[in-house]
This record gives sequence, structure tokens and C-alpha cells, in this order.
Amino acid sequence: MKFLQAHFCLVFSICILSSCIVPESTHKESTFHLLTKTNYDQNDTFTKTSIKEEGIGVDTVGTFYLRQIELPYYLQENRIITRPDHGKIEFRENQRWGEPLVEGIGRVLGLNLSHLLKSSFYSVYPHREKVGTIFEIGLTIHRFERVSSSKVLFEGTWQLFTNDFKNGSYPITNGKEIVFVDIDISDSNEVIINNEVLALSETLSVVAKRVSIAIGSLGSTN
Repeated sequence: MKFLQAHFCLVFSICILSSCIVPESTHKESTFHLLTKTNYDQNDTFTKTSIKEEGIGVDTVGTFYLRQIELPYYLQENRIITRPDHGKIEFRENQRWGEPLVEGIGRVLGLNLSHLLKSSFYSVYPHREKVGTIFEIGLTIHRFERVSSSKVLFEGTWQLFTNDFKNGSYPITNGKEIVFVDIDISDSNEVIINNEVLALSETLSVVAKRVSIAIGSLGSTN
């Protein structure tokens, strides 16, 4: 009887101790990423534009306001995605944006355009438009993601507005952009995600350059 009691106590103690053992966690910490501005060549700038209103030529620096950017719903969260085909989206739990994506895109486009237009007089939504701003830029993004193992895609439309300080803002030109950029996949998986973010940043560089060319061309047509 005593043997059975001792045996029972031993088994019971082992069960209690085993229940206190915490299994090793398999949780992986998330890595957070930011889009970055482009280091353009010194020649990639437009210093002045010229707008003619009612026969009066007005030379202005490229002052601008970037309106609220429109993003599809699936891009409005902080997990970085892959969209290998039109009907499938892959969310990566451990690779995330370090800021709301819409704000990161606006921040980088603003910095890129500021450099290209040589203008520090600009603002980006959600900040208020500065008094005296000449141009407003609207942007609708349809795609902004990795589409294969080696490419990212930007697809969207932009519209350029001008303020004549009499009739308010009105559209003057627009464009559609489909930009593919290669990802450097020669590194390890941990580095490849960084290269993917760099490639997405590069698509914004292309968009900013095309918008700045549109603004710069206003002067050459007058």
C-alpha cells in the first residue's frame, strides 16, 4: 500500500512539474521597413517653370502640394504583400511597414519632387497646403507590390492641377504610370526583402521624375 502511495505521489509530481515547463517559443519578431527617397544625379532637376494666365507670363519655382493619395483597401495595412497573380494576395506577417504605407509614399514622393523641382516650398497631405502653392498633384495607386520573385510593380494615375488665385484649382495635365523594377535577388532572403523595398522606392523615383518633367514642360510650351 505504501509502495502504491509513493508511486502515485511520484507520478503526480512528475505531471505537475511537466505542466510547468514552457515550450520554446516559435514566434518570430517582425521586421519593419521604410520607403526611401532617391539620390538623383545633379542634372536631374528643373529649376523654374512658366505659366501663362490670360496672356500674362508668371515665372515661379515649382511649389507644389501633394493631395491625399488614394490606395486600394488591400494596401491599407502594414503587412508587406506579394501579389503573384490577379486573384491571389500573400501577406507576410513578419515583414511590415514602419509607417502607414500611404504616408510613406507621400513622404518619399514629396522629397523626390522637392529635389527635382529644387523647391523646399511644398507640403504633403495630411499637412495643410501652403499659401501661394502653384501646383497640386493628385495620385491614385492601383498596385504597389511584388509581383514575382524578381520584380515589383507600381501602377497608378496622377493628375496635375494649378492655382491661378482667381478661379481656384483646375486640372492641366495627367498621366498613367506602369513601372516595373527588378529586385536584386543575388543575396540572402533577409537581404532580398530589403532589396524589394528599395525597388518599390525606385518606382516612386520614376513617378516623381515623370511628374516633374510634366511640370517642367509647362515652361517650354509658353
